[in-house]
Amino acid sequence: MRVFDPDGRPSDYRFLDINSSFERQTGLRDAKGKLMCGLAPDHEAYWFEIYGKVAVTGQPVRFTNEARALNRWYDVFAFPVGEGKIRKVGILFNDVTQRKNLEKQLKDAERLAAIGATAGMVGHDIRNPLQAITGDVYLLKTELVSMPESEDKKSVIESLDGIEKNVDYINKIVADLQDFARPLNPYFEETDLKIVIDELLKKNGLPETVKVSVNVEGEIGKVRTDSAHINRILYNLINNAVQAMPKGGKLTIHAYKEANDVLITVKDTGVGIPEGIRNKLFTPMFTTKSKGQGFDLLVVKRMTEALGGTVTFESQESKGTTFTIRLPPEK
Repeated sequence: MRVFDPDGRPSDYRFLDINSSFERQTGLRDAKGKLMCGLAPDHEAYWFEIYGKVAVTGQPVRFTNEARALNRWYDVFAFPVGEGKIRKVGILFNDVTQRKNLEKQLKDAERLAAIGATAGMVGHDIRNPLQAITGDVYLLKTELVSMPESEDKKSVIESLDGIEKNVDYINKIVADLQDFARPLNPYFEETDLKIVIDELLKKNGLPETVKVSVNVEGEIGKVRTDSAHINRILYNLINNAVQAMPKGGKLTIHAYKEANDVLITVKDTGVGIPEGIRNKLFTPMFTTKSKGQGFDLLVVKRMTEALGGTVTFESQESKGTTFTIRLPPEK
């Protein structure tokens, strides 16, 4: 039964009768005799409008639509019940959430396949001029060494440092695209995690406002894994951690054994991840940052799984985030 507001606009509906499959299809319990807004306060207004139109016009309608408040999609046939001014609507519906999810996955797969097909070519075309820029910057810095100190020299060096940082950032975007797109065939070899972490921190450097603590427990020693994959995984996690602490903070990297597994945690004291977006964190093209393509954590997940491991995280808003890489026993 439809419910209209004083202006004649549909604003709710009441369930006068339901069948045995209703609860399974909707997840709503004890709905008979109750208003929809009482059962799902955030139910979208367009459902009321559609059913209101059927009640007023007497014309049946079939449609497929999303009920976000129920986290489901429905294929619906709505039709008038009774005659005259009795404003009742019958609804036959089927939960098609699984089908819609599969359709979305297919579209995503097609889109990502297109990205993958172009990533290699684009990456090659971009990296050639980047290498030339890097070479030119190196030569300019070399020539500047012999020049007398001055404000102009200091300004030029600062500009060249900025160019280098931007080149590194472009290289990272290209690397993320290519690492996401290319087949992963890890090469397992004896790897010293302490050396990998130390060299990574030394090469990339961190802001002075970020304090670093590294603890690789002695019993780990050298593990058999793909050193390039581990390097890439940690690079992305450390980079994300630093970006999560724009005003500074503490970065803690801890590697240890739990039973037979090797665990590596990267912890920051940054802004944390809002609860509402945590389930989207490893989704392609999703990012909360002002710049970036949303591939960095997806690359982390993909490479970790290629090593037979898993990646999980815990986060508290305004307190920080901890990512945990769990690798299986040595191969």
